[in-house]
Amino acid sequence: MANEIELERVAKPVFGITSRRYRQMATDEIAPAVINGKIDFIAASKALIAYYRKLSEGQGSLNLTDVRTRKEAARAEREEILVKKLKEELVPKNASIGWLVALGSAAKQAFQGLPKRLASTVLLCDDEKEIEVIIRNEIYKIIRELEKPLNVSKSIRRKKKGAK
Repeated sequence: MANEIELERVAKPVFGITSRRYRQMATDEIAPAVINGKIDFIAASKALIAYYRKLSEGQGSLNLTDVRTRKEAARAEREEILVKKLKEELVPKNASIGWLVALGSAAKQAFQGLPKRLASTVLLCDDEKEIEVIIRNEIYKIIRELEKPLNVSKSIRRKKKGAK
């Protein structure tokens, strides 16, 4: 064919890519195949123009710049998470689950013990309103106890005390 030319002569100076990248594009069926180190120059030019046009319209595959941009965004997000973790703004999943289980267990235990603690006190009362006040006060005591943080490190307690 009259349009055949050596790939090495045109890859870098004309197409602006390495011959290796051209061969990769030919393998991906973006450009015509290399045969005996030669390519059909006109067909290759048309294929590369069409490929770059699709890329500019956002229809082509990701180019290296897009991949790097996504990688940097992921790295920045990871760094942000690490900073939040160090500032103790994030809690590990297992720690939060452990805290919730402990809180639920403490609530269950406190409310199950309520009838036994109040039985003798309520038995001595004649007034329904007085009984209601006693029970309500005990429930509020339990709630205040449950509001206290469980297993909080001393450094966090000091920070909170200093902030008050």
